[in-house]
Amino acid sequence: MDSDLPLTPTRHRRPARFTRVGWALIVAALVGYGLLLGLHVGAYAGGSDSSGYMNHARLLGEGRIHVAPRAIPGFSAGASNPWIYSPLGIKPAPDGNGLVPTYPAGLPLFVLLAAKIVGWRLAGDVVLWLHGMLGVLLTYAAARTFGASCRSSLIASVIVGASPLYLFMTLQAMSDVPALVWTTAAVVAAYRSRKTGGWAIAAGAAYALAVLTRPTNALALVPIAIALGFSARRWLGWIAGGIPGGTFFCLHSHDAYGKWLTTGYGDSAGLATQWITPTLAHYAIWLPVVFTPLVVAVIALPLLGRGFRLEAAVLGAWILVFAGFYSAYEFTHQTWWYLRFLLPIGPALVVGAVLAWERLAAGRLPGRRATIASCLVLVAIYGWSAYWDAKLIVLKSGEGERIYPRTADWVQRHLPTDAVVATMQHSGALYYYTKLPIVRWDMLQKTDFAQLTATLASAHRPLYAVLDPWEITDQHALADHMPGNWTQVGHVQDVLILRWSAGGDPRS
Repeated sequence: MDSDLPLTPTRHRRPARFTRVGWALIVAALVGYGLLLGLHVGAYAGGSDSSGYMNHARLLGEGRIHVAPRAIPGFSAGASNPWIYSPLGIKPAPDGNGLVPTYPAGLPLFVLLAAKIVGWRLAGDVVLWLHGMLGVLLTYAAARTFGASCRSSLIASVIVGASPLYLFMTLQAMSDVPALVWTTAAVVAAYRSRKTGGWAIAAGAAYALAVLTRPTNALALVPIAIALGFSARRWLGWIAGGIPGGTFFCLHSHDAYGKWLTTGYGDSAGLATQWITPTLAHYAIWLPVVFTPLVVAVIALPLLGRGFRLEAAVLGAWILVFAGFYSAYEFTHQTWWYLRFLLPIGPALVVGAVLAWERLAAGRLPGRRATIASCLVLVAIYGWSAYWDAKLIVLKSGEGERIYPRTADWVQRHLPTDAVVATMQHSGALYYYTKLPIVRWDMLQKTDFAQLTATLASAHRPLYAVLDPWEITDQHALADHMPGNWTQVGHVQDVLILRWSAGGDPRS
């Protein structure tokens, strides 16, 4: 499908091209992939992350960062502990001025921009769909940039696009795939700036967007610095490109958190050396699952030879700095989809692997045999990814998020307008989709709850709870935080809607 020239670095190689049939197949595959994402994406305001991003986008659309809590008059515990009124994804402002978003502004900015064009209902879906498509295309571009042939670049993009981890995170309102897109764009543009200086400006802009999307993407500075080299002109272009995004980051942080360079996550990184060993074992088990066993070939990256030293250095630094940082993070090893933190290095892992495979194995085959080998690898990748996509039920991730707006809709239609809702897991979604005041049951002590019910009884306001079953059975939301007589008044799938009373109707 492309030329049979021996593999040499991109800067020395004649462009390899697909045939017309090859391009037709690629376009058809992209259209099919776009339809797959479009049919399954569900970027709703759901749990902590997704509702946090969507609520943040709405605040930005209103031209503000601080928002007053939906306070209950007379409830002094809420006044002294604003966490009681803080839905997931939103936190008390450090200066005491209401509540502010917890999560970074990058994804919310994209959602806000999309909302101006397609409306709020579709904005999240459009943003995640576009990033899902861009991630695949940028993986292909990265592979070509770092010296892979067309067919090997195609293999790299298929591995990423079909990855259960990539699909799982593309189909919900999370920042992991956008983090991959802008980190990859930043590193690729920095490398290309060695040939065309204007790419340095694009690298700076992409880097700023990557950090706005996830602050730890600042780690990409290491491979970017290697790519830019010692050229003052490239560094000045990179800085110029990053100034607008960097300025916004500082102004937003200062307004929300009182410091120019802090984030809503606070100062605690959750890093400890005790997590490194279990996390490395987790990498060894699950990276070959989510990026196919071919990813193991990345360990041969240092063997690519003299003509690929810069490429190997950039890709290796890109991989090691992120993998090393998150190996000490307390959550990374806990489940397969927590490898989402490594998605910004997904293209680097895969590109490094296909370069090693092509250079050390496929590149030694005659032209026709190399093409046949590539086709067989593509078939194997499809089979492997399809198996794990089905086993891990990744295409249901967006559909699973629909429970949050459905529950909010039920609450909106059936609860009185003066109701107060005690909730935790659904707090961010109820805050986004309804105007009802919410209280976080997990922030209530029994004495707080007694005061809350007395306050509501005197005001003749009803109290309801919206709870997932595990909040009752595992977290003891009712027994330990909200004792009393609870009566189920509805449910949405397995989400329970309960009404509280203590020897009588709270309206009486």
